[in-house]
Amino acid sequence: MKIISFEKEYGAFIDTKTTKFTSNRILMDANEIRMGYMYLGNDDKIPFHEALADQLFMIVSGEGWVCGEDENRISLSSGKAAFWKKGEFHAAGTDSQMSALVIEGKNLNSQKVPVLKNVITSY
Repeated sequence: MKIISFEKEYGAFIDTKTTKFTSNRILMDANEIRMGYMYLGNDDKIPFHEALADQLFMIVSGEGWVCGEDENRISLSSGKAAFWKKGEFHAAGTDSQMSALVIEGKNLNSQKVPVLKNVITSY
């Protein structure tokens, strides 16, 4: 057995003029699926960009906001997620702190990712 850490201090810190967060890549290109764990601190954000694949952004702790192509910020907290299809423009961020598990891949759908059946609101 091996004990593995995906704590913030083991992640890659990304800090540019428009982006600030820490990310741990968990799974890369295994059957065209990628998975990562992101930490966003006070006023951190992932800027408006195009999804290169279907993307499920699952908030594990804290609270923050997400937006789609209309750039209307929607508040979300732990236990909620946003889903963007490939080609959709989107962004995410927080005024406090938020951790998210992110799954990206080709043709993510409710057959492959059953949690996608739990839609509360569609924007």
